[in-house]
Amino acid sequence: MRPSGGRRLLAWALLLGALLAGGLWRLSMSYDLGLFLPAPRTMEQQVLVERLGESPGSRYVLVAVPDDPERVTRLVASLRGLPDVERVLSDLAPPAGQPPDPLWSHRFLLADMDWRAEGLESVFSARLAELGLGTDATYEAVVARDPALLSLDLLQALAPDTETPWVTGDGRRVLVAVTTAPAFRLEAQARAVNGIRQAVAGVFGTDSDAVLSGAGVFGVTLRDTIRHEATWRSTWASAAIVAVLLLVYRRPAVLVLAALPLAAGLICGLAMVSLVYGQVHGITLAFGFTLLGVAIDYPLHFLSRARVQGAAPALRATWPTLRLSALSTGLAYAALMAGGALGMAQLGLFSAAGVVGAAATTRYVLPWLVRGKDGPALAAPSPSPRLRPWAFMLLAGAGGLLAWQTQETPWWESDLAALSPVPAAQLAREGRLRQATGAPNIRYQVALRGENLQSVLADSTTLHDALDTAVAAGLIERFGDLTPLLPPDTVQERRRQAIPGRTTLEERLRSATNNLPFDATAFTGFVHDAVASHRLPALQPDTYAGTTLEGALGQYLYRNAAGQWTALATLGGDPDVQGLEQLLAVQAPDARLVDLRAASESLVTDYRQRTLAVLGGVLVLIALLLTWRVRPGRAAWTLSLVLASVFLAATVLRAWSGPLDLYHVTGLLLVAGIGLDYALFLGKADRQGAGHAVFACMASTVAAFSVLAGSAIPALHSLGSTVALGSALCFAAAWLGARPRSGAK
Repeated sequence: MRPSGGRRLLAWALLLGALLAGGLWRLSMSYDLGLFLPAPRTMEQQVLVERLGESPGSRYVLVAVPDDPERVTRLVASLRGLPDVERVLSDLAPPAGQPPDPLWSHRFLLADMDWRAEGLESVFSARLAELGLGTDATYEAVVARDPALLSLDLLQALAPDTETPWVTGDGRRVLVAVTTAPAFRLEAQARAVNGIRQAVAGVFGTDSDAVLSGAGVFGVTLRDTIRHEATWRSTWASAAIVAVLLLVYRRPAVLVLAALPLAAGLICGLAMVSLVYGQVHGITLAFGFTLLGVAIDYPLHFLSRARVQGAAPALRATWPTLRLSALSTGLAYAALMAGGALGMAQLGLFSAAGVVGAAATTRYVLPWLVRGKDGPALAAPSPSPRLRPWAFMLLAGAGGLLAWQTQETPWWESDLAALSPVPAAQLAREGRLRQATGAPNIRYQVALRGENLQSVLADSTTLHDALDTAVAAGLIERFGDLTPLLPPDTVQERRRQAIPGRTTLEERLRSATNNLPFDATAFTGFVHDAVASHRLPALQPDTYAGTTLEGALGQYLYRNAAGQWTALATLGGDPDVQGLEQLLAVQAPDARLVDLRAASESLVTDYRQRTLAVLGGVLVLIALLLTWRVRPGRAAWTLSLVLASVFLAATVLRAWSGPLDLYHVTGLLLVAGIGLDYALFLGKADRQGAGHAVFACMASTVAAFSVLAGSAIPALHSLGSTVALGSALCFAAAWLGARPRSGAK
């Protein structure tokens, strides 16, 4: 190695060390699949995306246990003692003890009450009938301070339907444990789920066939799956590439030299994502290691040529084409950043930075480590192919025939649920458990949105009355909204003014209990709390912060990043959509019925259209690059090879696995860059060693992405299968359509 080469190598090592240190300093891991959702555009899409981690029921852990009422009651008591469980819902066990604040302390501002003597007498008569049937001391203590049971009615309004038994078709009793943390806070969810499992084992035994389900359970399982996939799939992808290189080159020295650009690419990608976004998604990391299958092309092209000509001539011969290939591949990767999904943007930045790092290392570092023709012995290059346009046309024709035969299969998958990493059997089981508890319909919601909180609350009160009318008309079975938890200030003030003073209330209380076997002095706590309500400030969203009901309010009211307030109402059963829309148009015109399924389909469709537009833009840029560096005829032929390869890959994938999803489309972007690389190198007039190098590139790419294709995570599976298949087809197309050798017939 020449002295200047040593200094260059040292500078390269120091630069990579600084990038690695900076990236690790900022590095934090994320496992939120919401990052891979497209950016919403319409209000319906915004509600869908904004509420994925906080939708009604996202905090629910559904627990299905053997139908043993005595042990179920014991389990409910055990679950209520867990620090990560906010409350427990059951059709067998009513809410225990005094309801939590601020619902309890503000109960007289949250619900209407008849404060006349006649109204109070009616309340006490109802309680007398209940107490005569026998109740526990806890219930009697609540009655003494809340004889109208306003607080219990408010708490019951937050729970699913309890009028029918919560029993599944196979005879399991279902409980609902509401966690304190939202579904996307996976560490807290993991603690809650583990605590619930231990409580179930303590009551029913470790060998019981209890089942836990819900968004939190799925999220914790998915986090562990991503961690596992990121570790072992990257390991196996690396092992597959090593095996391919040893088989193709049969020299360990090649592995060492090829590893340097790869290491540089991985460090550059990790550092850029960490520095720009502050966190790296587990899927980005898992996918990033498969960058090995693409970035390894650059050292292989150089090393195969250097074996024949030496380092300097090989660099002069390969760098113009390698630079053009790296630039086009980097553009394809960077195009992911324009799709609107943060997770995909991370993937694009990671891969684009990795490509640049690998190409730069191949250009500025690798030649100083290769000693001309005496460098590491590589296998002799394979014979260059002849031009076989008829074979290429036959291959393209086969793709067209396959597309015609599968014309009944839609090209695109528009269902967002199809991308779920949760197995279909588990999703179906969760649906059965939710149905048993009478949980709200998760497809339809009614939304209100505005800049001013009080206006939204006032509109929500109007919506509440409209939905009451809808229930009476049979348009919906039931509904849940925020009105029981947070009425507007004007309503709270009206209720405050209706509460009589102490002297008046005591007189009315004595009158109401005069003909009943109650001692009026037993209700001094009721009088004290009612009078104290005059001094209470009006309830605000911040009043619930840090309380056990914060999550309950958060299901129905939230503020988005743009500062807009959104109030939601959930619907039970199967609503009469047309009738409900007509009623809302008259009684609550500012409310909008949101069909989350339709919103998800439009979200996917919009993202796909943007991605295809980006793909078209990338192809235009690639065409401009080609016409800048090569002759128009060769540029047109090269682009035709790339387009045919992308079309053929999409056709085969559609016939093999059905409609293409978002990640298939993203993979096709990468295939376009890879196909250009192969077509450029096999299309050169002077291509000593190019056939051998391109074959090695294809084999390593297919090996790495095939490992990814075996993943259970849809993003990784679709990307892996698309790029693995597309790389093989790109190689076949480039080989069949390659420039004829000098002197070939």
